[in-house]
Amino acid sequence: MARKPSSAKSKGRTTLTREDVIAATQRLLDSAGAEALSMRILARELNISVSTLYWHVRDKRELLKLMIDDSLSAVRVPDDGDWKHRLAEFLRQGRSVLRARPVLIGLIWGSGWELGPQTLRVTNDVVGLVAESGVPEDEVADAYFMVVAFLFGFVAMETLSPDTPGFAVAAAADDTTVPHLARYQPAADLASMERRFERGIARVVSALAHPPDKTVSARSQATRKPRASRPLRPATTSGRRRR
Repeated sequence: MARKPSSAKSKGRTTLTREDVIAATQRLLDSAGAEALSMRILARELNISVSTLYWHVRDKRELLKLMIDDSLSAVRVPDDGDWKHRLAEFLRQGRSVLRARPVLIGLIWGSGWELGPQTLRVTNDVVGLVAESGVPEDEVADAYFMVVAFLFGFVAMETLSPDTPGFAVAAAADDTTVPHLARYQPAADLASMERRFERGIARVVSALAHPPDKTVSARSQATRKPRASRPLRPATTSGRRRR
């Protein structure tokens, strides 16, 4: 539970809650991005002192962990159905949450596995789905990263790309210079991205359901390094300076 300064209650002021802090953090991230967030700026947004803010959260790292957890709390991997449909539903839910707050992509990826209970729940459920697909046990972690890379990469591309109706061959080029672009005309319009995401889901599910090409898998076996004993992304030490 959040700690409440006793002075606020005694002076008749409305007591700030941890939920208020999280909501203000989300507003700042949505409007200004992660680089603009600091404890001092957040305190000013809440109209409180920095010392009062530290009553509610230990430091900026804990603040971001709480914010990520709150944002992902609505993502639920379905309990019923086969793994293919449940994974597809997770990807759709994940896309919806990340599109609404794209800054989450970098924050989650940079968390160093220092995650809150809701984020860990989602991650654990998705790893379980990948394992349920029948992927060999020593490839489950690799396949999980493929799923996450598809989701994060797709959302990053569609939130950063302009809304374009299709590739148009420039005056300096012609069909013989860029024949594949001229023929297939990749687009970033909303209708195309919806279709591409659904087809991407089908490709991811198919990749998990079928053994990989032997020539590619042989190369991956030859280049595979021993599994590291530490997390895939190291966590920041607890002695990090407050900001």
